[in-house]
Amino acid sequence: MRKFLSKLFFIFSYERLISILVNTQAIIHNLNQFSKRYDVAIAPVLKSNAYGHGLVEVGKIVDIQSIPFVCVDTFYEATQLRKNRVKKPIVIIGYTPLETILKNNFKNISFAVISIEELLRLKSINVKVSIHLKIDTGMHRHGILLEEVDLAMQIIKQHDNLFLEGVYSHFADADVNNSILTESQIENWNSVVRQIKEEIQTVKYFHCGQTAGSFYSNKLDANVVRLGIGLYGINSGLNTSLNLQLVLQIKTRITSIKTIKAGERIGYSGAHIVKRDTRVATIPMGYNEGIDRRLSDKGIVLVNGISCNILGRVSMNITSIDVSDIPSIQLDDEVVVISDNRSDENSIENIAKQCGTIPYEITVHFPESLQRHVM
Repeated sequence: MRKFLSKLFFIFSYERLISILVNTQAIIHNLNQFSKRYDVAIAPVLKSNAYGHGLVEVGKIVDIQSIPFVCVDTFYEATQLRKNRVKKPIVIIGYTPLETILKNNFKNISFAVISIEELLRLKSINVKVSIHLKIDTGMHRHGILLEEVDLAMQIIKQHDNLFLEGVYSHFADADVNNSILTESQIENWNSVVRQIKEEIQTVKYFHCGQTAGSFYSNKLDANVVRLGIGLYGINSGLNTSLNLQLVLQIKTRITSIKTIKAGERIGYSGAHIVKRDTRVATIPMGYNEGIDRRLSDKGIVLVNGISCNILGRVSMNITSIDVSDIPSIQLDDEVVVISDNRSDENSIENIAKQCGTIPYEITVHFPESLQRHVM
């Protein structure tokens, strides 16, 4: 009966108004760029819906690549990968409640331990759990403090159900040249790794660097780099020789067209006054669909390869654009909202600069409800 009702409600497929295109070859290319440049294994980071690119979609792409594991932030993300048949080992690098750890039925999932309190709580478990111990080397967010490492080693060695598969940390300032903080973290990390290797010889993975931190791989006693934003074509580090390709492109269509007389106002609060008779079109995207509201009256989109200014305020589901320079504009004409060409004004990196923020913030705001199309 349920299947019948499902077919009844979805009796025909329909064309969506917005397409998020994810380039498979660009992901593989970026992964290979880091693999060739640094003599460590690369672990893709798929947290936050793969930085907005699509958790399951990207998960399936990297699942058939030569990687040690993938990283997610939550147990929910791990379940989504497993339910969609992504088989690579998963490391959950965010906090997981004890009751969730104990109820886990999925194989090859390791859990982060991000505080000494959490490790003390795990002493009571009666099932074997694979863990990655986070060390606070100086960022002072998550992690076991340096003075707590001795206690952590004692607890782990005394409890057979705690399998220490990995040890990791995170840089706070790796994208800044000659950072004193980064140098201090490298020193702290290498010291802790030497200690742990002496006390527990079975630890398989040591990972201290994210995308920016990969630059310091030759200074680190580590065998894995967690590749986050770099996987998606954005270089947050100091290595300018990496030839990365942007992975994501977003397209939509023209949904209305009208001519507005000079002196008329457009949008909420009449924020934009046209100085000439202007051909104004709308697209079915606003800040709900990921067009940052800070692009109001200053962002651009591409129509037939021509830059069209955003007019007035970006609304929740609608944005107005100036199409006066587009000959023979019609309903349903294609609009490139996010370009995968780095030099275009509406590439992720250039949008971030316009908004005075980082590319991460732009990409993670593309909602999961928008369908990703893997190319």
